[in-house]
Amino acid sequence: MDGRGDGHRGDVGYKQWSQAFPQLARVGLSGKLRSLLQQAEAAQRESASLFRALGREDRARRAEQFAAWTRLQLDEPELVQRLHAVTKGVRDASGLGLLLNKALDGALSLLRADRGNVQVLDPATGSLRIIAQHGFDADFLDYFAVVATNDGSACGRAAAQGTQTVIADVSIDPRFMPHREIAAAAGFRAVQSTPLTDHTDRVLGVVSIHYPHPYRPPDRDLLLMRRFGQTVGEAMADLLSAFPEGLASDPLGWSIASRFGRQPVRREPSP
Repeated sequence: MDGRGDGHRGDVGYKQWSQAFPQLARVGLSGKLRSLLQQAEAAQRESASLFRALGREDRARRAEQFAAWTRLQLDEPELVQRLHAVTKGVRDASGLGLLLNKALDGALSLLRADRGNVQVLDPATGSLRIIAQHGFDADFLDYFAVVATNDGSACGRAAAQGTQTVIADVSIDPRFMPHREIAAAAGFRAVQSTPLTDHTDRVLGVVSIHYPHPYRPPDRDLLLMRRFGQTVGEAMADLLSAFPEGLASDPLGWSIASRFGRQPVRREPSP
């Protein structure tokens, strides 16, 4: 992109952008938007370098995440539009149970999978509990009813480390060894788990997608899921911030919010 307008054929991605944003293209603004996003990506990467030089690795990684997301918006706008369409239903959910069911449906749709679950983190015990699931039988649900974050499972690692975890083949992953029997019985060989994080990067839960064969999702799908996990976690935080009065008609939300005790789940004020 060299800033010469929407119709310049040297603009890499012009065709995709014209298809994704036909109204902007018609009025000559899609090129300007791409230029602004490119500037934002460069600024985010520069910020990451500065934070790393100052020893702020956490802030550096955060800036790099924003840069990667901006790059995905530039390269695949239609994919990003699909994510926005999926997350709209999540943000509009009226209760925590409905929100998490919509989150699972969205994750399965984004990754073109048919089995997965969503767990919430109990801050009092440090364990995960399944709230929504699709495609699993009673044995699997009983086995993973309560998951400790140090048990070697993908979801446990994602919650403990606050980072996305992929096990491309559970049959050869050494830390997953205790769970191989139930994995074989349930018929999955690969799993990816993405933390659901609030506005301060605190883990509120985990969404996991399971595959019947050894598999590692493409990097763009993993990036999409990381962004999805942030969006779902922030929607959870906004809903749970209504505790206690605003959750009187939402028993699940009330129960989860109350477990945070002196660590309320709420949107932090802007500095």
